[in-house]
Amino acid sequence: MTRKRKILLVLLAVAALGVASGLAWHTVGKQQTIRAEVRTARMAQIENTVPGGILSAQELLSQPVKQDDVTLHRAVYYPQAETLVCFFENEDPNRDIYPAALPDCNATILPESHGVTAYLFEGVPANALADGIIVEMTDWQFESCKPLTFVPDG
Repeated sequence: MTRKRKILLVLLAVAALGVASGLAWHTVGKQQTIRAEVRTARMAQIENTVPGGILSAQELLSQPVKQDDVTLHRAVYYPQAETLVCFFENEDPNRDIYPAALPDCNATILPESHGVTAYLFEGVPANALADGIIVEMTDWQFESCKPLTFVPDG
């Protein structure tokens, strides 16, 4: 093998390693974002009053749900704090997301990390989750609407 070929092979191996490590970093970061335990000030206050000092968490999805390129990776409900936390990918920040039974419930939106955005809804009673979580997919002129409904597991 000539010296040029050896150098080219080493450079290709380094480039492949760089791409692989970048993909691994993104994948690990995305999973860490999805599995994050998020707390608001209200949740922390309530957590201090519950026995054991830990809020109970109900996972509402057994696996991610995808519709029209929008993925709901995880939805977790904290009944003592009446708080719903959803982790979306490919949602449009200019669109409305809300529990179906509470259309006027506004979310606290955390900054996007690794392509995933967390939405926190407070003041959500457990019975408000039966009809799912809606992502309003309106066109840019807001003339038409195609709602996507993500329904929790049975």
